[in-house]
Amino acid sequence: MYWFDRLKKAKAAGLDAIQIYIPWNFHEPEEGEYNFSDDRDVEHFLDLIQQLDMLAIVRVGPYICAEWAFGGLPPWLLRKNPTMKLRSSDYSYYREVVKWFGVLLPKLRKHLYTEGGPIIMVQLENEYGYSTACDRDYMSMLYDLARYHLGQEVILFTTDGNSLQILRCGSPDQRYLATVDFAPTTIPPNVSFDAVEKFRPGQPLVNSEFYTGWYDTWGSKHAHRPAELVQESLIDLMNYSPRVNVNIYVFHGGTSFGFWSGKPNDVAATTSYDFDAPLSEAGDITYKYELLRKAIHKFRNRPLPPLPKNSTKKAYGEISMKLISHLLLQPGPKVESPVAMPMESLRQYNGFVMYCATIPSGKSEINVTLTKFADIAHVFTSDGGLKMFRWHGNLKTPNGKISLDMGKLPSHTKLVLVLENTGYVNFGELMWNNIKGIVGTVTANDQVLGPWVMMPIKPLVEIDQKAILKHKSNDLPVQGAIFTGDLTIPEASDLADTFIEPVGFSRGIAAVNNHLLGHFDQNLGPQLRLYVPKQFLNPGRNRIMVCELQTLLEPTPKVSSFAETKWTALALNEFRKVPFYKLDANSLLHQNIPQRISLMRLNR
Repeated sequence: MYWFDRLKKAKAAGLDAIQIYIPWNFHEPEEGEYNFSDDRDVEHFLDLIQQLDMLAIVRVGPYICAEWAFGGLPPWLLRKNPTMKLRSSDYSYYREVVKWFGVLLPKLRKHLYTEGGPIIMVQLENEYGYSTACDRDYMSMLYDLARYHLGQEVILFTTDGNSLQILRCGSPDQRYLATVDFAPTTIPPNVSFDAVEKFRPGQPLVNSEFYTGWYDTWGSKHAHRPAELVQESLIDLMNYSPRVNVNIYVFHGGTSFGFWSGKPNDVAATTSYDFDAPLSEAGDITYKYELLRKAIHKFRNRPLPPLPKNSTKKAYGEISMKLISHLLLQPGPKVESPVAMPMESLRQYNGFVMYCATIPSGKSEINVTLTKFADIAHVFTSDGGLKMFRWHGNLKTPNGKISLDMGKLPSHTKLVLVLENTGYVNFGELMWNNIKGIVGTVTANDQVLGPWVMMPIKPLVEIDQKAILKHKSNDLPVQGAIFTGDLTIPEASDLADTFIEPVGFSRGIAAVNNHLLGHFDQNLGPQLRLYVPKQFLNPGRNRIMVCELQTLLEPTPKVSSFAETKWTALALNEFRKVPFYKLDANSLLHQNIPQRISLMRLNR
């Protein structure tokens, strides 16, 4: 892990404190199963902060936003109560918060400043003023709960937008220190702080999220905020008043590995959380870092310390990829039910679930309708033994209708729906409708289908590579195909960070060894390469895995390794011609020419 490297760079930039979020779902992925080890070891991270003689500000939620899956809330809450009133004093929700804080906050108490540790402030909730619930009791109950576990000395605070209306909802209990967030601006600081000055006169003026950049979503342009604007605005804030405190959000964003990227709206955030921050996704010093570092040290009349070094990056070249398996060949334990069940009820909180039901025979055309589902339904049909599969298309919420041209159906033909969770919404009212998988009914020619066999699909890093040997290559469609390739690194001294680009692939997920890197979308961008820290690599053989979910853009896809990242300026509603290839286990092509050319409109 690069924790100490990033912290040292923050220290060298002149920062006093490190502010962090703690995502509930990262530490309690299933009810009652807690994980504070390895890259989830919060206490070790706090120790590193203290080693550098820095302070800590901890944002414990329970809701954190942060473009993180479900805003940090664990999806198993929806399994327990699909209609749960999240972020409220509702008993079914708040009792789970009480349990979680009963585990987390005692761990933090021994790291409080008053106990000899680095923590000086703890934030509860996050931008609650934007919530339509506006539950005053909830915010007061959180305050009392935190005081019970943390004592009376640590500062408890809220963060909201800088308007009176938002502050009244977000920080209704006057026991909180109310802070605001706003981006770098040419507007004078007295205007930016006007609302909080009126709301809580005389208190410290804190911008808890001074936005150095912004997040990216698939299909958007890569975010950019001019470094000069950020520097000038920071200087204005520092010079305005000794009451001003500024948190640079983000100083370093890093990567939302695996399935941890959230959805700020109906489109998921990219795997990269680069944010156009002073430290890049890979922890490299940027021009923006240098400008802010000069401004902070000049303000404090301190000499500039030596500029920290960036980590080594390497390009390892091209990695040939071969077909080894398919999502349809990786089912987990079967669950049978008269009706289809959501993914949360199957305890599958990310990835994919396979749903199978028999289609009525005797019809040449089948009109399939899904009344309610999320997020993407990949539609296949199969023989009764689930050995041959045919792909018919995919459905995206809210369009739940597809016509299947089947010819004369043999008896026991199966409708196979692979439901893909593209990410949990992390902000706004869409969070209250966040259940994944099949939520309503599925009909074929107006006949409700059932019973259902449902199988959570194994994670990419756990697939059975021998499963494909039982199938012919032309029994498997390209959608869901899994490829692997080997990257050989001779010596430990050759290990370095790298970026991999899926070349010839379209949209899917990628992994290196036992580490799921996350999603990629080469059609939409703006992120085209996935960051691989050297800690994910080993001397010798390294296994690269890619699951293609859409189509192949080249007949022989590969993965290329580079020493730098890459973004595209491709914007929504542009057009790109995409060749469509079929699978073959040997050549990857049934024919040597594309089967057809499809025109894809790139929109939300």
